[in-house]
Amino acid sequence: MGTEEDRRQYHRWQKELRVELSELSFSQGNQPTISTRCLNVSAGGLLLESPQFFNIGDRVQVKLFVPRLNRYHPSYFKVFESSTDQNLIAVAEVVRLEEKIPFQKYLVGIRFLDIYEDDWRALFRIIQNEAAD
Repeated sequence: MGTEEDRRQYHRWQKELRVELSELSFSQGNQPTISTRCLNVSAGGLLLESPQFFNIGDRVQVKLFVPRLNRYHPSYFKVFESSTDQNLIAVAEVVRLEEKIPFQKYLVGIRFLDIYEDDWRALFRIIQNEAAD
């Protein structure tokens, strides 16, 4: 049996990136947004720190801010390169939860469920490029 890293489908990029996270629910009101940081990201999901507790199986909306993401977009024209507002939005599921500081800080593993295909390809390419460095 291989290690956890061997079993992973995608390479992990050990990069702290800004994340906005909100729980998906059927209520009519706006869900509060949590601003936090991810510790690593892959084309399949990410690991982040959160001040909020989540249950395994919770669905969340993720807004991940990735510098130079647009440069890796399949249909991107480099003349429009800008380092501002480069993010991807995905629907994801909580698949791991570990309490780091009781009632204050949690490690949350999330798996992407629905993501715009071009954003996913751009993320995959940037991670492959960074892993090669």
